[in-house]
Amino acid sequence: MKEEKHTKNIIFVAGTGRSGTHLIGRTVASHPLIKGRIEDSYTFPLLTRVATTQDFNNDIVNFVLKKVLFYRLKKINVNKDFHILEKSHPSLWLAKEILNRIPNAKFIGVYRDVEPTVNSMLNHDGVLNWYNKLPQNKPNKFLGITEENKVEFNNFSLEKKCALRWASHMKQLQAIKNKYPNNILCVDYDNFIANPSIWLHKLSLFLNVENSFNPEKINLNSKDKWKNKLTQRQLNEISDININKMDFNKLF
Repeated sequence: MKEEKHTKNIIFVAGTGRSGTHLIGRTVASHPLIKGRIEDSYTFPLLTRVATTQDFNNDIVNFVLKKVLFYRLKKINVNKDFHILEKSHPSLWLAKEILNRIPNAKFIGVYRDVEPTVNSMLNHDGVLNWYNKLPQNKPNKFLGITEENKVEFNNFSLEKKCALRWASHMKQLQAIKNKYPNNILCVDYDNFIANPSIWLHKLSLFLNVENSFNPEKINLNSKDKWKNKLTQRQLNEISDININKMDFNKLF
């Protein structure tokens, strides 16, 4: 495929649901040279459909859906005056294909620790509804379903299912960071809200723009509310996925 030349970048904000991608997306889009598309109806539903079903769709369906999706991404990525921010968090699962087709694309990968992420998932009907909409007996990296756990997955608790989804997204962030280190900045959400000035500087350097962001006021009280919400039983279910968080901290 002939490489397209663009004077501005397309920036994807990606990560698992309930990890803080909305706030980071709005913050980046507050820059005067960045045009924000926050879950825009032209691309977000299609991108989400591809990301959540590609592991079990047949090749023809995947080919058609991705052809339409990349046509739409190409159409929005032609602005000479502004960088384009595409806040579609499931884009994480298409990052390799996106970077192969749009080599100057940038990814901001947002993550949190497993406990606050799962706590937020458990209180969000849209996140929990994926377990009704998608098959739970077929491998699907978006949900954290593997060949090894596909038989048992449907019987797992919601806490464990959400934790497996978190772990799968973290592994994908890790893989993208390893393969495309210059195209992704991984942002620790909790550290961002505690130290926004440090992260705004990092974002400006990564995106090669002036530090002219106009971030909204952040509610720090929400940072640790999971500690008063999750029971010991729920914490045990989450820890049952047996993932060493330090493995991820080494990368970010």
